[in-house]
Amino acid sequence: MNTIRTRLYAFQDHLTQIAAILSATGLSLIVIFYVYEVVTRYFFNSPTAWVSDFVSYALCACVFLALPKVTKDRAHVAVTILVDIAPTWIADIVFKAVSLIGFGCLILAAWISLQENLRQFSKNIETLAIIPVPQWWISSFITFGLALSALYMLRQASEPQKTDSGAYLGSTE
Repeated sequence: MNTIRTRLYAFQDHLTQIAAILSATGLSLIVIFYVYEVVTRYFFNSPTAWVSDFVSYALCACVFLALPKVTKDRAHVAVTILVDIAPTWIADIVFKAVSLIGFGCLILAAWISLQENLRQFSKNIETLAIIPVPQWWISSFITFGLALSALYMLRQASEPQKTDSGAYLGSTE
């Protein structure tokens, strides 16, 4: 059982790393293409028809590709003042409860997003853009990011949160 869980965790971590690399690549492309658009528009008086749309779609994809890495690293905003002063056993209970609530909210949002992806796919809904693309191409990144982040919240609920020294796992302090 532990080897299966270890392999699933390794697969999840590998998938998250690939998503983070794709997110960073997407952000780089956003910058490159935005500069390209500025140069072609203002220096050559020849604006592109696709850069604005690409930047919008890529930004959505980048945010949700990066979300699992942020969740894994516990780099999201957290107000922990009450559990900082609490004994270890209370802090662990609170963090487990918050992780389970986070899992529930994220998996529900992923489910709703998946239903919308399927609707967009089945009805062949396209974006309202100069160059239309199927909407599910973009919104599927939302489902991916929410679902993978939900799994990290579930994973974190099964791990100890506060060490005996009082520091929190994943903390930058």
